Amino acid sequence: MGRLTLWFLLGLTLIAVSNNVGLANADAGPSESECRPYIEKAINELKTDGVTGKDGSGELQADQPRGDDDDDDDEDAKSVNDLDGDGIPDDQDDDIDGDGIPNDEDDDIDGDGIPNDKDDDIDGDGIPNEDDDDIDGDGIPNTEDDDIDGDGIPNDKDDDIDGDGIPNEEDDDIDGDGIPNDKDDDLDGDGIPNDEDADIDGDGVVNEKDNDIDGDGIPNAEDNDLDGDGLPNEKDEDLDGDGLVNHEDEDIDGDGTLNHEDGDLDGDGLPNDKDEDLDGDGKVNHEDEDIDGDGTLNHEDSDIDGDGVHNDEDHDVDGDGLSNSEEPQSMDIDGDGVPNNVDDDIDGDNKVNEKDDDMDGDGILNEHDNDMDGDGIPNDHDDSRETVDDDDEEEEVKKRSKREVDAAPVGEIEAPPSPAEEFPAEEEKEEEAAEAEPEAAVEEEPVKEEELEVEAEAEPEPEAEAQPAVAVEQQEEAVEVEQKPVEEAVEPEPEASGEAAEEPQAEETAVAAEDAIDADDEDTKPEDELLWEGAVPQNRRSRQHITELLLLDEEFNAREKATDNVAEIILRDIKKIYENAIKPLETLYKYRDLSNRHFGDPEIFSKPLILFMGPWSGGKSSILNYLTDNEYTPNSLRTGAEPSPAYFNILMWGNETEVLDGTQLAADYTFSGLQKFGQGLEERLRGLKLKNKLLEKVNIVEIPGILEVRKQVSRVFPFNDACQWFIDRADIIFLVYDPAKLDVGPETEAILDQLKGREYQTRIILNKADTVKPEELLRVQGALIWNISPLMSSAQPPLMYTTSLWTHPYQEGAPARLLLAQERAFLRDLRTAIDKRIEHKIASARRFAVRVRNHAKMVDCYLNTYYNHKTLFGNKKRIADDIIDHPQNYHIYEGLSTLTNISRYDLPDPDVYRDFFRLNPLYEFKKLSETCTYFRGCPITKLDLAIAYELPELAGKYKKMSEAALASIEAQAQTQAQAQPSNVQAEPRKTS
Repeated sequence: MGRLTLWFLLGLTLIAVSNNVGLANADAGPSESECRPYIEKAINELKTDGVTGKDGSGELQADQPRGDDDDDDDEDAKSVNDLDGDGIPDDQDDDIDGDGIPNDEDDDIDGDGIPNDKDDDIDGDGIPNEDDDDIDGDGIPNTEDDDIDGDGIPNDKDDDIDGDGIPNEEDDDIDGDGIPNDKDDDLDGDGIPNDEDADIDGDGVVNEKDNDIDGDGIPNAEDNDLDGDGLPNEKDEDLDGDGLVNHEDEDIDGDGTLNHEDGDLDGDGLPNDKDEDLDGDGKVNHEDEDIDGDGTLNHEDSDIDGDGVHNDEDHDVDGDGLSNSEEPQSMDIDGDGVPNNVDDDIDGDNKVNEKDDDMDGDGILNEHDNDMDGDGIPNDHDDSRETVDDDDEEEEVKKRSKREVDAAPVGEIEAPPSPAEEFPAEEEKEEEAAEAEPEAAVEEEPVKEEELEVEAEAEPEPEAEAQPAVAVEQQEEAVEVEQKPVEEAVEPEPEASGEAAEEPQAEETAVAAEDAIDADDEDTKPEDELLWEGAVPQNRRSRQHITELLLLDEEFNAREKATDNVAEIILRDIKKIYENAIKPLETLYKYRDLSNRHFGDPEIFSKPLILFMGPWSGGKSSILNYLTDNEYTPNSLRTGAEPSPAYFNILMWGNETEVLDGTQLAADYTFSGLQKFGQGLEERLRGLKLKNKLLEKVNIVEIPGILEVRKQVSRVFPFNDACQWFIDRADIIFLVYDPAKLDVGPETEAILDQLKGREYQTRIILNKADTVKPEELLRVQGALIWNISPLMSSAQPPLMYTTSLWTHPYQEGAPARLLLAQERAFLRDLRTAIDKRIEHKIASARRFAVRVRNHAKMVDCYLNTYYNHKTLFGNKKRIADDIIDHPQNYHIYEGLSTLTNISRYDLPDPDVYRDFFRLNPLYEFKKLSETCTYFRGCPITKLDLAIAYELPELAGKYKKMSEAALASIEAQAQTQAQAQPSNVQAEPRKTS
């Protein structure tokens, strides 16, 4: 039907309608119902023909234009290659469905009513996306298409490359080719095989700078399949998927840093010195024949750990973070799997021990090395060491004589290194030699060597062994004569005679007696207890490892500041959750009247708290002095065998050394919550401010020593409640024991009961372990675990460190390697607690939130029971009291545990609620259902969400933000390092 015919019919229809209005009452003429079919037919034909409406606006245009210009009424089938019938093939059409929206802006390219991200056939060509070589139908194959799904976002910036609605990091088939990622040779569908592709996941970041190479949403450091090829890292011969097998790859983990410069060789997030599997091949280093994965076996490799330093010059041959001279764990310096004591080449430099000038590879020649074989035992105590030069008997006689002289109790003779000083660093020795006084070097050294030579020449070897005492006495007299002026010039100390030796002992006895008197005096001032003086021991053990293991060096300041900034953000988020979700129910149900465990700004924003507890005279004060380098100073905490006064010692940072009393501490922001325990506790608080790097990061608290005789521990303040206050806020708790005091009594049982729920943060320190014979030490450890473990609610025994924490040299015969290794483990554990301070804050907030929720539901359970038994004329007080006094008759606890899945062990005892409801009548509270409002919702729902989702999510947020901050710091450091060589090269030229 032609257009004129259509217009004619439409005109007749309109005329008929208008006439029908005027002839409504007439018997002749068509009615509206008779004309309606004609009107609908005309409109349908106009739609089908694509003709605009009567106003010419085009509002009646068909939804899917057909594009045929014939005048018949048939419906031509749509062309497969021309979806909108506009004569332009789909692969050349910028608007496939003809809706006026360009394909790259159209959420529904084929106009089928299904959004692209949910459409199995985006371009409507009848081919499913996973089988379609051109998903968006733009005529460009997927492998050459910069925008595979046709959404206008280039692939390298598109979070959903194939447009299936699943983000790349969660998509098992990123490029939508129907091949799972772990089997896809071309992960991003760019036509470049993965092993040749510089950007495997197509995110626009090259692999060497990409924190997630395969785009699976898991950071490289945590990804068990780094390149996404379906092979676990430990079984993958091409870890980074660059086409080079690991032993031929100069950059195994594909991070852009060459192996010998890479601090994390296999990209697993563990630094090389802490990585037990350096090359990520699934074999631990001490069992791996090729530690660095370079294809060269360890015994043939000149650089075993792949750090770019030749074994001869490498102080840490196997790259485990322990220098060659401090291998207390594996006792295998070169990491070849052969223990040092049976290894013909200890340091792995391809030189047999007998011909090696530096047997243990520590950079110190054998003739100057106090520990030639690197077993941690000084040469003069090492029975297993084989003599390197058996022919040089005179040198052996000199060494033996020198050991005998050093072993004699001469006041100022320089004794041999103690077993604890078994890890000498070459730099430390050079610094000590530079700082030594010229006079001592001139006078002391020649005296020793001359005397020893005279003694060695005067007596043959059998006599030197048979009569060591005579030689020692003769040499002692000679050394005393020569050293006397030097001693007087350096520091006046008592001579090594019998009478003079008794004088300091008498003085120490007098001081101890005075301290004992002061301990019984209630008027003793905190300052008086700190004024302890004593003789400084000779040959004090080095404290350098404390600075290293606790990361107190200046080089870590930038990293600390970066993480501290992130920590402040997370702490503010914790406070926001507390204010919005926890505090409303805490206030509404008066939780503070029920428990002493409070939560607020001091608990959120305070430093990590390190807590030391245990029996009296276990060495707690000595440990605090040792950690803070406060030994043998006027303000050191008093130590000794007698019980110390019952003070809570609190160590904190300050610009100047200052002693604080309880009143000053109670006014401090962090410890203001202690005021509720009364004046009795304030008088037992003692603070000490020190300018110490460790105290910049933590506060350290020492609980008074536990005395098991009940009459001697009567106190004027709630001791256990005060201890609980510190326990609730502690990030790590150390129970310190003396091997001679392993008894457990009522007070210890009470303290251990208070540690319920904190067992994973509790450690045991068996201090003064060098006073026990090695053969007895194991029995002492077993006895301590046997006594303590049954009193703790944990299923496994607590972690124990056996050591001696002060600078005194270990006693002769003590297992020095074991004690020092345990001390290092203790320091690492302490550092971990500092690093996890935010996780601990989140865990504390969640524990408090759970307690508030349980309390609110407990009160609600009491209320529901009360209203169910209350009658119209009943006495409400009598009913409430009966429920409170006999909750077992009303099944309060059983019903709450059944209905809410709250453990009975997480609820206070009925006696606690009896006291609580005496202060706060039961019927004055609202039921939980009555606390809900239309606009603010239900407080209990907000609290449940905070416990289940909001607080746990903060931990993940902190981890991501910290990693980003540290990455920026490392990038800045690399930039500075790259700019530094030019300056370094310029300086020698000026000097020359």
